[in-house]
Amino acid sequence: MIGYIFKRLLLMIPTGIGIITIFFIISEFVPGGPLDQVEAMITMQADEGDLASYDEGSMGEVEIDPATRLEIKRRLGMNHSQFERYMRTLLWFSQDSLISSVELPQGTGKKVEYYGQHYFAYRSSDDQYRLYRNRFEVDGIQGEIMLDKKAKTLVSTLDKTVNFDPLSGVMMGGSGQLEGLEINMRTENFDEFEYLATGERVDVVETRQEMYLKAGLWAQLKDWNNWHGYFLLKFPYSVSKNKKCIDLIEERLPISMRLGIISFFLTYILCLILGIAKAVRNGTRFDAVSSVIVLIGFGMPGFVLAVFLLRMFGPGDEALLHLFPLRGLQSVAEVYETLGFWGKLWDNIHHLIAPIICLTIGSFAGMTMLTKNSILEEFQQLYAVAARARGLSKGKVLFKHVLRNSLVPLVTSFPSDFVMMFFGGAVLIEKIFSLDGLGLLGFTAVLERDFPLIMSNLFIFTYLGLFCKLLSDIGYVIVDPRISFEKSRS
Repeated sequence: MIGYIFKRLLLMIPTGIGIITIFFIISEFVPGGPLDQVEAMITMQADEGDLASYDEGSMGEVEIDPATRLEIKRRLGMNHSQFERYMRTLLWFSQDSLISSVELPQGTGKKVEYYGQHYFAYRSSDDQYRLYRNRFEVDGIQGEIMLDKKAKTLVSTLDKTVNFDPLSGVMMGGSGQLEGLEINMRTENFDEFEYLATGERVDVVETRQEMYLKAGLWAQLKDWNNWHGYFLLKFPYSVSKNKKCIDLIEERLPISMRLGIISFFLTYILCLILGIAKAVRNGTRFDAVSSVIVLIGFGMPGFVLAVFLLRMFGPGDEALLHLFPLRGLQSVAEVYETLGFWGKLWDNIHHLIAPIICLTIGSFAGMTMLTKNSILEEFQQLYAVAARARGLSKGKVLFKHVLRNSLVPLVTSFPSDFVMMFFGGAVLIEKIFSLDGLGLLGFTAVLERDFPLIMSNLFIFTYLGLFCKLLSDIGYVIVDPRISFEKSRS
């Protein structure tokens, strides 16, 4: 069994590579991909500011400031070649550049943020590049530096009389010194595009200089920021929300975990209890009445039940009883903070009751009938008939022999049910009850064509499903020891 588990873990790697590859191809070549989303972002910002200009009389010609476009692409990790972008989604080692010659015209300076560190890059009129740590103390107060274009000096943001030579970093008329860093300037070629006067987009090769921090190979290898890829759990930035995808997922994961885990285990516990009761009382009035209730639950979508519960038992004036709150996982902060421990516990439970009922009802109904039919089928097997013939009671045959074999169909549906509780089945429920979980996050990402966020969600749920499938296979062996995934030996 250990060998089988090891093989399955190894097979998860090519599975993830295949999924990422397919989605990368779609996102790169289908219209509306990440590059087009960047252009749309710049267009929206241009309407509010002056980041880009448009000529409506030139058949859709779009003139976008190259420095602004490249700065946003750098932020989203799309300033690399197509091959490197693909490898960065899997596993890749390379040092990131801080800024390029396109973003830093001659005679200008710009603030640069690099993995939480703040720098100031300067390019002289004769193409000399300098990089300084963007900090300077004045009277014990930490400040930054900026470029005075008229005086052509670097000045402190705290005291404009404190000036520095932009090439040497030496304070003018003082003894201060900016902390300069060693850099490497590399000339590199990149596949880009530009718009013709007709509005047609054509591919071009852009040659630009990229600025890198100077560091030895061993220092680069030790720097975790130089390693990239989903397999290292290094996730990109969301196009629409301008925030790291993993941060967005971490914010919403507790909500989905709370809903998904509670409803998942509640579903399995209830379906086992009711399925066993229906099988034991097969053909009785209890079986008939419970079957009608179960079939009604099976035929009622969870979002319809959610609307019904809010309409009939919500906080509205037309509700029959005010049993369920309208939205959220807890009351407003002003009320919630005044409650004690037990009051907060009940407040959370009170807000969870309606969403969990809606998430549980559909899968619970189907699995109850599956449990009942599986038990009845096992009762007709020869080993169960022989056990009854030896004088064992029906209850002993059920719990000692039949029940364990009846769990195999339930274990089969474990992976898909667990993942759907987190994502697929929770989208509309989260929307109705205003619960900002992973289901709603993935749904809005699809609507906004936020491909990095979609791929991040897909990567996480793919491996969540694969691990659940592995747990399902292990569960087969635990439930029925006769099942073995190892090769038979003669």
